[in-house]
Amino acid sequence: MNFQLILCIFIICEAFELFYVQKGNTVSYYIANLLLLYKRGIVQFLCLHPSFYVAIFAVMYFDGYNALAVTLIMLKALDIVTKLVLLQKIENGESLGMFFVDIIERDANIPLFAKISVSLFYMVFFYLAFSLYA
Repeated sequence: MNFQLILCIFIICEAFELFYVQKGNTVSYYIANLLLLYKRGIVQFLCLHPSFYVAIFAVMYFDGYNALAVTLIMLKALDIVTKLVLLQKIENGESLGMFFVDIIERDANIPLFAKISVSLFYMVFFYLAFSLYA
């Protein structure tokens, strides 16, 4: 396997996450979609983040334990853990804090460019972390 193929797989996984897991134009729709996926099962929810596993595979495959690669994996893991904590608090009826309550009550719009920019950030980060192995 070469770098270009793994990069293409990572881009496809990010696109899947963008259009399936992170779908929704408003915060409440986004959280409702995540909650629906979370209630189906924690294992299925974790499997819906394939770019995280592709990044781990790339680190092991290229033996590229550089700072950028480790940071990428940590950011992806932090993203998943943050979603899980938020969803668990919502499911248990715990307090989310004033910041989250205010955002959810306003039902703020999430611009498409904001979601795409996050995915592009991860793609560029992946490229920078593993481009030495191309």
